[in-house]
Amino acid sequence: MAKAELPVIIGIAASAGGLEATTSLVKNLPSQTNASYVVAQHMSPTHKSLLWSLIGRETELPVIELTDEDLVPEPDTIYIAPPNYDVIVDNGKLALRDPSGHPGTPKPLADRLFKSLADECGERCVGIVLSGTGSDGSYGIRAIREAGGVTIAQEIGTAKYEGMPSSAVHTGCIDLTMSPDMIGQQLDSILANPRDFSELRGFTGNPSGLLDLYHILLARTGVDFREYKETTINRRIARRMVAQGIDVYEDYVEFCRENATEVDALYKDMMISVTRFFRDHAHFNQLTKVIQGLVDDNRDRQIRVWVAGSATGEEAYSLAILFAEAMGGLKAISKERIQIFATDIDTEALEVARRGIYPLSAANDVPRQYVETYMNIEGDALEVNKHLRSVVLFSRHNLIQDPPFINMDMISLRNLLIYFGASLQEKVLSRMAYALVPNGKLFLGSSETVGSMHGHFETYSLPDKIYSKRGLRQSVQATANFLPLTALHRGPLAQSRASTPPQTFDMFDALIRTLAPNGFIATQDHVIIRIIGDISSATELNESSALPRMSTKILKSELRAEAASLITLCLRSKSTRSGRWHDVEGSDLIQLRMTCFPLLMDGEGEDHVLFSIEERESQPRTVATEDMNIDDRMVYVRQIEDEIASTREALQQTIEELQTSNEELQSVNEEMQATNEELQATNEELETSNEELQATNEELITVNEEMQINSTELQQLSIELAAVLEATPYPTLLVDPALQIRHASAAAIDHFGLSELPPNGTHIGACTDGAGLAHLVSKVAECFRTRESSTLEVNDETWSKTLTFTPIQKGVTQETIGVTVTVL
Repeated sequence: MAKAELPVIIGIAASAGGLEATTSLVKNLPSQTNASYVVAQHMSPTHKSLLWSLIGRETELPVIELTDEDLVPEPDTIYIAPPNYDVIVDNGKLALRDPSGHPGTPKPLADRLFKSLADECGERCVGIVLSGTGSDGSYGIRAIREAGGVTIAQEIGTAKYEGMPSSAVHTGCIDLTMSPDMIGQQLDSILANPRDFSELRGFTGNPSGLLDLYHILLARTGVDFREYKETTINRRIARRMVAQGIDVYEDYVEFCRENATEVDALYKDMMISVTRFFRDHAHFNQLTKVIQGLVDDNRDRQIRVWVAGSATGEEAYSLAILFAEAMGGLKAISKERIQIFATDIDTEALEVARRGIYPLSAANDVPRQYVETYMNIEGDALEVNKHLRSVVLFSRHNLIQDPPFINMDMISLRNLLIYFGASLQEKVLSRMAYALVPNGKLFLGSSETVGSMHGHFETYSLPDKIYSKRGLRQSVQATANFLPLTALHRGPLAQSRASTPPQTFDMFDALIRTLAPNGFIATQDHVIIRIIGDISSATELNESSALPRMSTKILKSELRAEAASLITLCLRSKSTRSGRWHDVEGSDLIQLRMTCFPLLMDGEGEDHVLFSIEERESQPRTVATEDMNIDDRMVYVRQIEDEIASTREALQQTIEELQTSNEELQSVNEEMQATNEELQATNEELETSNEELQATNEELITVNEEMQINSTELQQLSIELAAVLEATPYPTLLVDPALQIRHASAAAIDHFGLSELPPNGTHIGACTDGAGLAHLVSKVAECFRTRESSTLEVNDETWSKTLTFTPIQKGVTQETIGVTVTVL
């Protein structure tokens, strides 16, 4: 059967307390909806479940317990997963599979069912999470939501055990919460309401149509969705209209104006906080090589990684695991070696990410060796190791509106661009290009490309969606190292000198003395690491100059600002730049000019600059006069033009530096806020030392519920049987295979001379009626042996009796469990 021919399939997840909830749900299910229902109720793997029979009594719909044979789901039919099996939808059929998760994973696993529903049925599926402990179902709910299906959770106040529905609600992926009986009633309207996007498509063609809803969302959440893709907008609005049973778009807009909770629900739907560990395994396998290269090339500094749109954090932790593997294991990583910034706009998803606790079914997406090394399994939860969590910093960040982070070696931007329009994609990618260092890596989703931004990125691995920022050098300095001057002398230049032949370094020393008889060598951070000749005429030392390191701040005020601009211009253009002549304050005899030469490092290390300070006799400022000849005027004009060009360039550079500094300060502020949030989250974890106990006995609870129901039914049957035996006028005995009389009618007790039967019964040989009793034991034994009914005629002088021996057989095995003896 093709996917298009499948009925709507509704997955129902339940655990402890779920029998009562499921029973209430099926009582209210509509009779004709063209939907199939699949129940995944946690059960003991060794317990013979009667769930199918218990549910079958409460509904007119057919109830079928699945077997090893794959079944094509029929409309308006309820399917029950048996114990110790998982149920999935595979190629249009319901199929049982051996449990694939950890031994402690619930069975059947609702997450596995929900994920298969999302893959097979897309938006033609519904996921329902009922009462239960633990968190099974919350992982699969995200997949259903991402596929466009409808998600429902039992209202927590009506759940006997709120663990599963509460966990599902906290994912932010639940459309509706209500009691089980109301769920059944709401399903009818949800399934009967077709998802017709034609009206919404008309609005997206006319921007003013959806503008009201955009403004409502913007006012409530501060997020602008106008540049999102129309298909995404249509689908999410339609989902909420279906969930609320609203057919007309204008009515839905009015509903949102009056109900802030619905605006929040629509906003959560727009966020699509869906992710998984190691999503697209093949891509992560290729990324492992990239990460190993980053680690090998940057052993002396911190590696910075940004996971944008991190949702609930699985992807960020996946990258952290790969970096830990590349660095040598869990003990080798630290904040000094690797810092991963994971950002999202969804605060609830970030709270989940900070806790680092996921449903046990999430372990199915993680290679087993990583689970053992980087995860802790507690009950039915999977917890990320705290040391691994320490290198991942989660913070709220609007990728479109907030300034990007900077100096990133890698950015993961997966499955986010697919929801943006073309112009917004370009805007976001340009921010990524700004945030990355040259040759930094960009990791996209399987359906995403850099598009029109190919000028900023080159392809590293097209099938795996890994790109590299175009750049000339492989390494840049990530942060300024505030080291004393003595330490700087042991830096790159000192290392270069130690590894360079003495003759070569002497030649270099002679060259710089030729270029700059008087001058100094400085870093790009304006730190002076070597003075050549005499620069006293260009410097001034006073109280404000008493710095822990020597920098260009020791220059005279006329030269100080120009030196900073020359360093930046020289290194950016990779060419020699000269300043203008300055009159030295306090001296009418000399003028000074600085010339800056770039000293570029081809391999590892920091670029430097060489300053040459030239002196000349003070010259009067040239002033244009009418008696100047044409050549003097031309010289004067060129001089003025050169000064204006130099000033303009320096001014432009200053503006750019100010803008960059402002963005860096904003990024630092965001990092500080994120650190504060992380500390708050850690404090909450410490305060909440007594966490909720995991439901390790939920299967026993389910079995106990069934046993209670069975016990009630047995008591009822026992009462009914006693009444029947009391009322029957014929002597009747019920004999077990040990020939013990288990039950006897009142007439039989009198006829056979029996006293009141003890709880364990009495042997048939205790019967005292003489006539025919010699054959009674043998006839009962014969009935057990032949499994066939028989009669015995007993005649006396005054009366005649017929004894009937009838076997009692059990189920399809036809096992004889007793014999009834009736005297007529």
